[in-house]
Amino acid sequence: MQTLYWSPGACSIAPHIVLEEIGLPYRLEQITIDQQGTAEILTSQDYLKINPKGRVPVLAIEDRILTEAPAIMAYLARRHPEAGLLPSDPEREARCFEWMNWLTTAVHAVAFGQIVRPQRFVADAKDFPAVIAKGRQNLGKAFAFIDGELRDKDWAIPGQYSIADAYLLFFYLGPKHAGAPMKERYPAWSAISERALQRPAVQRVLAQEGVET
Repeated sequence: MQTLYWSPGACSIAPHIVLEEIGLPYRLEQITIDQQGTAEILTSQDYLKINPKGRVPVLAIEDRILTEAPAIMAYLARRHPEAGLLPSDPEREARCFEWMNWLTTAVHAVAFGQIVRPQRFVADAKDFPAVIAKGRQNLGKAFAFIDGELRDKDWAIPGQYSIADAYLLFFYLGPKHAGAPMKERYPAWSAISERALQRPAVQRVLAQEGVET
């Protein structure tokens, strides 16, 4: 049986959704992250033996581990094509990975990172406000781009719910729960997100992780 190491509010929710969509048995192992947001890397020695990177998610497959949310989701989708979570057409598959790569780098690592953990970017705390402000600017631009790309589409890859939609939902839920007016600012993205939230697998994950919508 596969085991997913996850943390509340982390991007591990996306591979968790994929596991539920596939429908095979799995275990969950919760890892607690510093609630103050100051810990850049998880430092538990027991966890570092599992993932020396010190981050979530991790998918344990028998005696092997796989890290990084996009890699885990791609692995699961490829291993279980019957779930239909990854396009079979090469160009549509590439478009899916195009979403995944950009969300991981420009949005998660850079914009989110600047806002939540400015210490990754500058050493002096007096510079944190400027980094955070730039992160918010970058995030606003990224979110506007997402909404534009999703306009008049049913899913990120038109005609097929995919791992890209599960990943996009993570980026949508955080700001929504923080009180950002997502529906008013990003109507196309909100429409797709609300459709994703109605999926039984997504609802089961939200219930398991204690996420309110």
